[in-house]
Amino acid sequence: MRKAVSIFSRILLGILLLLTLAPFYLLVINSFKGQTEIIKTPFQLAVNWQFMNYAKALPQVVRPMLNSLLVTFAVILITVVVSMLASYAFVRYESFFGKELLYYGIIALLMIPGFVMLIPQFVQITNLGLFNSYWGLILPPAAYQVAMGTFLTRSSMEAISKSLFEAAEIEGAGDMDILLKVVLPLSKPILSTVTIMTGLNAWNNYIWPLVASSGEATQQIAVALTKLIVSVSDGNGVLFAGYIIASLPLVILFCFASKYFVAGITQGAVKG
Repeated sequence: MRKAVSIFSRILLGILLLLTLAPFYLLVINSFKGQTEIIKTPFQLAVNWQFMNYAKALPQVVRPMLNSLLVTFAVILITVVVSMLASYAFVRYESFFGKELLYYGIIALLMIPGFVMLIPQFVQITNLGLFNSYWGLILPPAAYQVAMGTFLTRSSMEAISKSLFEAAEIEGAGDMDILLKVVLPLSKPILSTVTIMTGLNAWNNYIWPLVASSGEATQQIAVALTKLIVSVSDGNGVLFAGYIIASLPLVILFCFASKYFVAGITQGAVKG
């Protein structure tokens, strides 16, 4: 019985893997085709490889990618730093006024759908003179990501033995020393998870950049991909090439942080 369940599980995982990889496979092979070949043989490798698709897509996505890299890096940096500091305060200072109320307020923020906050945030950045600026694109998403990051990171830090903190205090370490030399090394898995999740959300964010910016100066990659200019003969091949180019930073981010990603999810989900 157990063997049958194991075989069924593997078959199911194999099917799910194929369903997950199939769209990416189609995206890659069709990015090297002309429109006619895409329509006739969408599932086969290209006969006439159209490398010009990438040459035509690249100039249109370079500037938006640089803009998105800047915004994504800033959102990740703010999220990781603030989440870590806030989580450390929640774990180490057990009796400050309003601690639990503040924490549950952070959790409540995660329950609010993003589109509900769209108009208030737009009015706020407009009144602050941040419309069509990098800060206007960075701060609202970072505020939401900090809430998620704090929720995950606090759960992870609560699993750290108090004896480690006490030993560090006996050695004369201050809060900053404890944070950097004790907590940070032990929090690498969850911080890697927060980094990947934040990076994905910031890079793929479409609605907020569409609302909070105009023109090409601060245009984000998710918006730029909807405006790729292609000829009738090029068709979807150029679009697919643009999508492939735009996904490369996320692939690189995941490759660097994947070592701790799964461990971080488990660590952040389990208390005690």
